Amino acid sequence: MRTHLEQDLENTRARIFEMADLVCEAISKSVESVKKSDHTLAKKVIEEDDKLDNLEIEIDNLCIKILVTRQPTAVHLRLLLAMLKINTDLERIGDLATNIAKETIKLGGRPLLKPPIDISRMALIGIEMINDSFLAISQKNVEKASEVIEKDKEIDEINIQIYRELFSFMAEKPETISQSLGLIFIAKALERIGDHATNIAERAIYYIKGVDVRHSDG
Repeated sequence: MRTHLEQDLENTRARIFEMADLVCEAISKSVESVKKSDHTLAKKVIEEDDKLDNLEIEIDNLCIKILVTRQPTAVHLRLLLAMLKINTDLERIGDLATNIAKETIKLGGRPLLKPPIDISRMALIGIEMINDSFLAISQKNVEKASEVIEKDKEIDEINIQIYRELFSFMAEKPETISQSLGLIFIAKALERIGDHATNIAERAIYYIKGVDVRHSDG
């Protein structure tokens, strides 16, 4: 039979995994709203951010309650500390998805300068990184978490490529400046999502091995 500590931890884990699913859905919907100039979908992403904010508060409270009342062992303590930090990263990813949705509305339904293939690719990689980070936590798989950290370079490279291409557009055709800046903003938000997914993978390694790999050279 599971202890009260184990039951509370499992409940908290379930909630944070639920939040991860909601965040991935928000990223997907926000980028879809850009691709289709879908203001209705963009507004839905913005409205649903409240749910993520409330879930963040609930998860924080669950973690703090366990810390105060259950006297967790070392490995359980690492899991709780990791979940508290992951919770913050997820909430910030949700904010970034909301910012992308807001940018869809600012773009005003105008035809995009180019098909948003690279933006879609960045979103897919970001979602994959989040999912793989949580898979690493479930499987206690350090190699999987390390692969996530490496994938962040791919998102960074695509972001630089988008910036260069849109900067060229702006230099050649000043009338494209407004939309180019909007698309650069969207790409930057997706690059930041990759950074937060990397943070989650680093928290996973901390939970599994008790080693803080932040700022390490590998």
